[in-house]
Parts: sequence; C-alpha cells; structure tokens
Amino acid sequence: MPENVPGTPTYHKTRHANSNNYNSHLLISISHSPNQMAIARIRSRLTSAPAQPPSPMPNPRISNPSFNNIHVDKLKNIPEFDVPDDMTRPQIAEVDYRLIKSKDKKAIQHMLDSAVKYGVFRVVGHGISPEELQVAFTEAEFCFGLLAERWSRDGDREELAWSRSAMAAAERRREVKSNEQYLMFRQKMDSLANKLEVIAKDVTKIIGSNGGKQPRKKIKENETRMTIFKHSNSSLQPHTPRSSQTPRALDGSKRDSAAFAVGLHIPTEFGEFRLLSDEGPFTFRTNPNSIVFTIGEQIEEWSYGEFRSAFGEINIEPDIKEDDDKGAYSVELKCSPSNLNDAVDKHEGISIYDQIIFIVIVVIVYNLFSYLLSS
Repeated sequence: MPENVPGTPTYHKTRHANSNNYNSHLLISISHSPNQMAIARIRSRLTSAPAQPPSPMPNPRISNPSFNNIHVDKLKNIPEFDVPDDMTRPQIAEVDYRLIKSKDKKAIQHMLDSAVKYGVFRVVGHGISPEELQVAFTEAEFCFGLLAERWSRDGDREELAWSRSAMAAAERRREVKSNEQYLMFRQKMDSLANKLEVIAKDVTKIIGSNGGKQPRKKIKENETRMTIFKHSNSSLQPHTPRSSQTPRALDGSKRDSAAFAVGLHIPTEFGEFRLLSDEGPFTFRTNPNSIVFTIGEQIEEWSYGEFRSAFGEINIEPDIKEDDDKGAYSVELKCSPSNLNDAVDKHEGISIYDQIIFIVIVVIVYNLFSYLLSS
C-alpha cells in the first residue's frame, strides 16, 4: 500500500455495530497538515460574517420600574443652584447636635470651617420633632389676624414678627389677653423660642472657645426676635411680586441682621434655603430635621472678620389642596448669646496675666544682672 503523500487527505473507515441493526455506518474523518489548518482558520476569519456582539448584562435600572420612578422623582426635586466659577458646590457643613454637645473635635472643626468660609452651617439631631413643629402652628392662622399690627405680607408669604416684649405689649389689649387660642399660641412660641435659644447658646459657646486666639470685640446683647412665616403656593398669587427672590435681609431698610449674632432657620416641611454670602448666591435643600445657622454681623465684628456673615431664608412651595388652607410654616430666630462675651473676658484676663508674668520675669532678670555686675 503506497505511503500517504503529505497534504493529501486520508480516509479512515470505521464500522459501528449496533445490536438491533446490522447496518453499518461509515464515519469519514478528514485530517490536514498543521500549516494548512492554520491557513484555513485565517481564511475563515477573513471571509466569514462578523460575530454577533455578546448579550448585554441585565441593567437593574431598566428592568426595575420602581428604581426608575424613585430616581426620576429625585431628579424632579433638584433645586436650582448657582454654581460658582470654579464649578464646585459649596460644602455646607452638617453637624449632629450631640457631637457639638460632646465637643467632638472633628465635627466642631467641620462646623467652624463652614462658618468661616460661607457663614452658614446646618445642625441636625436637634431634638425638635417635625410633629412638634406642626402642632406649634395650629393657632397661627387665627393669631395672624388677631395680631394684625405684627403681621405683613411679602408676595406669597405672610410674616408675623414675634418677641417677648411685643407679645407682652399685645396682651394689654383685652381681646388678646383673654383669648384662649392666643394664649396657647403664645405658650407654644415661647417653648419653641426657648429650645432654639438653648441650641444657639451651645453653638456660640463652641464658636467662642474655638474661634482662634486673636482679640475679640464684645457684642451688644439684644432681645431675641423670631419671625414666623406662612408659605403659600406662588401660583395662587401670580400678580404679586416676590421681593425675597433676593434674600429679604438685603432689602435696604429690612437689613437688620447686624443687630444679631446668629440666625436659626427651621421649616415645617421640605423646602430650600436661599443663601447670599460673599461666595455668591446659591440654594440647598433643608427640612424639619435640620436647623440652618447663619452667622450675623455681630459675630463678624466680634471676630474682626475671621467669621463671615451671611444672609438667607427658607422658601417652601406647598402643594395646592382644595380642602386644606393650612399652608406651610418656617421660623427664623435671631439672637445675641451673651456667652460670646465670655470669650472676650477670658482673652482679656489671659492678657493681663501674661503681662504680670512678663513684668515679674523682667524684674528677676534685671536683679540677676545687677547682682552679677556688682560682684
């Protein structure tokens, strides 16, 4: 039998027996040399149709409708934000009140950095529940009419100026003093103001003791003042211009934040805080669980410019409900905690002590040199 020539296909016959079938099946296998096999593979790759791309991996965002709905809703609620020139959003600090009370160094430094750079920071975990805030304004609508001399309107927002002395003056009127709804409202506002003042004092105590070593200037201790805002949907009053598109504190005669050290802002519903500082105007979201602190000009003057004052306010667009005219509320409390002056007294006391030590050292050195020269 002649030898096989290289490259020539060789046929191998194989008989396959089957117990039930005597037919034979002829299996023919064709083998090629290694070089020809490689060339055949290359030709096959060049001439064959391109392979179909692999099936895409399953995407939970596409396959899960609830995922899409959640994130679409979030995108709808993104507020307008005027981004500074460096295209980065200001990092407004959010600090837990419990960490402030425990004097956590990292949290306090985060708060101070935000106050120095932007004049604003947020305090969460403050202990005033959203339910407590809602209940506090149950009689507000009635008292807005009863205390008409303290009431005003700014666009789609109503305002009531509150202070302890103003309420005491209002109670001289018999119809006010004997009104049960007013008395309940007064009690709730007093309680809310007291809680906010305690939080403000804890925060300014930290500012006073951690605000650097430079000299301080004493502030004037003014009476706490609170403004209560009722927010309505702006579409209900389309013809009324809203002056607070720029923060109300900058409207000429209304700019009175210089008389206070800090401002505390808290809403009854989710809204946005509109801030105007030296960094420029911008907004960020806020809610009842967060108190927005703004630095007043008293602290800026007290610190000789180390801390930056800022002005801002809360804006809420409540849903329109035909059977509900309660609206939404927010509170701005301005105060001048006296503990800021404690830091001034402490600094002055240390300075006098240092002067005494310096004089004692000078006297000792003088006497020592006099003794050495005389001996």
